Amino acid sequence: MSDQRLASAETVLRECFWGDDNLSAQDLLQRLDAGDPGFERFLFSKIIENSHHPSRHLRTLFAPRAISELLQRHLTQSGDKPRVRLVAANLTGNYDLVPELQWNR
Repeated sequence: MSDQRLASAETVLRECFWGDDNLSAQDLLQRLDAGDPGFERFLFSKIIENSHHPSRHLRTLFAPRAISELLQRHLTQSGDKPRVRLVAANLTGNYDLVPELQWNR
């Protein structure tokens, strides 16, 4: 387990769970690595909605393939929330998702 992943898991627990769950950082990583789709969706949602640096933690904790799949699902379910579109633009490089934040050309 890399120190960067462990540090990211600890930060996610602190920023996104607010003591609501009895997960440790190691438990979070073990459940994530086990490939449980329900837990992946749950964690992805917690990070994208509550983290101070969601793009950083998503890139550190999830495989690129998983990010792409979870992001598409979350974009569809988010009801066009600006925060979700901004995180998606940052992760994908598709800045057309946030036209309201682009400079006039």
